[in-house]
Amino acid sequence: MIKYLFTLLLVFIQFAVQAQNTGAISGKVIAKGGNSLEGVSIVLKENSQRTITEPDGSFRISGLGYGEFTVIAQGLGYNVEILQVVLSEETPTASVNFTLSASTNALQEVEVLGRKETTYKSDYSFIGTKTASLVIDVPQTISSVTKELMEDQQAFTLNDVVQNIAGVNQYSSYDDLTVRGFRNGYESGFRLVNGLLSGYSYGNGFFRVPLTANLERVEVLKGPGAALFGDINPGGTINMVTKKPLEEARKAVSFSVGSFQTIRSTLDFTGALNEDKSVLYRLNVGYENTKTFRDVNDRQSLMIAPTVTFRPTDNTTINAELVYSSFDGYLDRGLPIQGGDLFALPFSFAVNQPNDHFRVKDLSLNASLNHKINEWLSFNAAYMKFAYSEDIKEHRTLNTFADAPLNTVMNLRYFERLAKEYTDNLSAYFSLNRNTGSISHKIVLGADYVKFDTDNNSTMFEARQQMINGEAVPLTFDLKSPVYEIKNTINYIRRPLPQFFIDYINNVYHTTGLYVQDQLEVTNRLGLLLGLRYEMFRDERNYGDGEENIQQNVLLPRIGLTYSLLDNLNYFASYSQGFRPINPQYIKYPERYGRSEPFSNETSYQVEAGLKGEFFQKALFAILSLYQIEKRNTLVNTFQLTEEGNPIYRQNGRTRSQGVELELTGNILPNLTLNANYAFNHTEVLNADLDTENGMMAANAPEHSAGLWTKYTFTVPALRGIGVAVGGNYVSRRRMEVQVNAVNTGELIWDYWPAYTVVNAALFYNVNKFKFSFNLNNVLDRRYFVGGYDYFRASPGAPRNFMTTVGYTF
Repeated sequence: MIKYLFTLLLVFIQFAVQAQNTGAISGKVIAKGGNSLEGVSIVLKENSQRTITEPDGSFRISGLGYGEFTVIAQGLGYNVEILQVVLSEETPTASVNFTLSASTNALQEVEVLGRKETTYKSDYSFIGTKTASLVIDVPQTISSVTKELMEDQQAFTLNDVVQNIAGVNQYSSYDDLTVRGFRNGYESGFRLVNGLLSGYSYGNGFFRVPLTANLERVEVLKGPGAALFGDINPGGTINMVTKKPLEEARKAVSFSVGSFQTIRSTLDFTGALNEDKSVLYRLNVGYENTKTFRDVNDRQSLMIAPTVTFRPTDNTTINAELVYSSFDGYLDRGLPIQGGDLFALPFSFAVNQPNDHFRVKDLSLNASLNHKINEWLSFNAAYMKFAYSEDIKEHRTLNTFADAPLNTVMNLRYFERLAKEYTDNLSAYFSLNRNTGSISHKIVLGADYVKFDTDNNSTMFEARQQMINGEAVPLTFDLKSPVYEIKNTINYIRRPLPQFFIDYINNVYHTTGLYVQDQLEVTNRLGLLLGLRYEMFRDERNYGDGEENIQQNVLLPRIGLTYSLLDNLNYFASYSQGFRPINPQYIKYPERYGRSEPFSNETSYQVEAGLKGEFFQKALFAILSLYQIEKRNTLVNTFQLTEEGNPIYRQNGRTRSQGVELELTGNILPNLTLNANYAFNHTEVLNADLDTENGMMAANAPEHSAGLWTKYTFTVPALRGIGVAVGGNYVSRRRMEVQVNAVNTGELIWDYWPAYTVVNAALFYNVNKFKFSFNLNNVLDRRYFVGGYDYFRASPGAPRNFMTTVGYTF
């Protein structure tokens, strides 16, 4: 198949050599006041060819064939303008001039209106300061992946996106990542949705990877974000920004088919609902049905996400968004490792049984308000309600082998669980813009409230044995002679409800944060950021002897500076702290979880410095950063169980991460788009509970990682509308999370997931309103692991696979 693709490309190129490049479009872009505008994107809708305006506002696109062209001018802070041009043999060149008016919603206080840009580069963000800020001016690293890059890569889940971000890789196949050397998922921090803590990645929501069908971009604020968001992972904060309504009507549908019997479809409609454009809407729908590359792991996913924006007055904007998502399939617990050989079993091998299932529904309501009180003061508020429910039946590993140390027969446990979780998140703050003498201030003063609650009607069934001919027999699974059949679970022997689940359903976690932040522009070149947050954690639990309210308070500072070395190049430096409260049952009853003394809260800090720049007429954004992060009291799951069925934990004293990252995002040429990243990350575990872990790298934290995606759109008439892309990613070896038993000797050893390189490619063709794309992933068909925990749960990567999509816009 690859040979045929390249042969086709060579034929196209031969035609290109013979073609005559005669047509051209030129012009100038100015603001309403008459000033020339530099760095404005000029895009031809028909073939996606683009250029950037010069300092005098001029532009030129040449090498065009004859026909009608739609010329789009779009720049940050200005409304989009569109003009039509016809090139013919009689008039092979044309001149068009644009006068752009300032946009009133380009940098909103709260992100309630959609992003109009259509590039890989995102100029602004809300995650770094809670208000609209240019990324180049924020004294901390912010990495972004826009919907355009996600669409070109046909990335359908969050895990498909992270290879585009320096220092981020998968920890496992769940919603479970490593950011700058530290795990980000499960008990290690929430995912943000539009800057609010959601139910994604926390609690049981950790097993469900979010879909991207309604995402405008994925952002990562590197390092602790606790001064802004409270309970956040020290490596970084993942923020998923959803698509918001646009004033102009846009409609798009797509249909896809690919490997593993995969069928997908998406829909994205937006526009105004009334004549004065005071009511806007957006509707996103995504659907997938696939067998996946894993045995007994079929899945069906659906997302429906309607959004409405109201603008009752010029000073008030309200946004309301409902997201419904469902998953019906299996919970993939990963690949077992037979006999210590990582590649002994096919990567499709799984322990799920045909009558297992994993059914998840989550529903969220996200509402936000921006009210401009006067020219210098505004009030902002946002609320999100997130409800998660699951129905699971699964056969999974007990994390032991029945024939150790040969390691070919696994002990199993059987789970049934019905659980519901609820997350409430309320944020309100005032934004004030004033000057004190020559110094300008952008002050944010506000409060956040978060509550995470479990339904105490949740229940669980666990078995490790079954009755056969009146005898209790352990549940096992022979890796050499696997049996997949409809299991009769009536004979399974129920175990008492474990204490950890009783603690889980009696948990009400809530926290309130009060914060103040000041962004100061001291001079035209020097900016400072000062922030302070006071967090008040409360955890209410019923331990059987009455309710108890455990309080944990902490003060979290943040400081940063930016200095403009050149008009397009900033130096930045920052210091920030992090804090995560430990679950109170680990403090009150540590013996239940394998420890004689109480566990301690997790704390962290980051020191970071670097350069941010915009090049090629601000079409390309680059960031170079150096950092050190230290985390104390990291909680580690040993994946062993007490006799009562509670997980056993240990705690490491310190883990240090030091590294350098480089990211390039945007356009090098008008028709050459790039997303490239490299990260060197040296981690070291210090003061570990296990002496053998001292001095080792952190679990699933590669020392080297890199990613590349570059797209080229042909400009010659014979290849008009055709584009090609190549890319891939590299991850060096990573240590497993826990020790494993060496085959034959049974000795406890640390093993590693091997390094890997994956190559991807794509072919695009745009004609009129149709778009065709063909993506080929893992072109070289490498066998690799994206992550995992130990010999019982490895997360293999997908073999060579393709996805073909036809889309239509109208």
